[in-house]
Amino acid sequence: QEGLARPSSRGNLRLETMMKVVLALCLGAASALVAPVTRTAPATVVNALDTELGVLAPLGFFDPLGLAAKGTAEDFERRRITELKHGRVAMAGFLGYLVPEVYKWPGYLSKEMDIKFEDVPNGLNALPVVPGLGWFQMIMTVGWLEAGPFAATRSEYAGDFGWPYFGKQLADPAEKARKLNMELQNGRAAMFGVLGLMMQDAVNGEVTIFPGTDIA
Repeated sequence: QEGLARPSSRGNLRLETMMKVVLALCLGAASALVAPVTRTAPATVVNALDTELGVLAPLGFFDPLGLAAKGTAEDFERRRITELKHGRVAMAGFLGYLVPEVYKWPGYLSKEMDIKFEDVPNGLNALPVVPGLGWFQMIMTVGWLEAGPFAATRSEYAGDFGWPYFGKQLADPAEKARKLNMELQNGRAAMFGVLGLMMQDAVNGEVTIFPGTDIA
């Protein structure tokens, strides 16, 4: 019995050794991809960002994960643009959640499929009802915005794509900064708001996005 047990022990030892070697190689390869971090950069970057848009009381410069201190100016601009876009989509989505509760467009969403706007349910249940051509139109519109008007910032403010504010270009820098701060704050609130609406819809209502995925 001892003679039979020894090969098994040797095999386990070899397997354990191989696993350690593979783990060491993986960790070595991963560490090679991590850029070196300077010790003086975080304080410098954070102090420079204290005057950025969106740094408002009572939170001030809110970056609990320390992403700004670890990234470059280009990283910050990309994240700010992403935050603005998500906020704008969330504001539109929040209104899109509330308006159909009191009003729906007259006419047909799709005459070929005999779907009227009033036939489309509210909330998440509207997703599977929209025809494929409707989804195609929305995706193409988003693609055009990303590749065209929203492709690059047009001023010193990240996310300012040069679109007029209700048809008017804001020439006063102080007024423009105030409006952009309002947009950031409203977008942040809308992201939480639309997420709350979706969660409430999924938990309190019967939502069927795909067959067999009822959420009650």
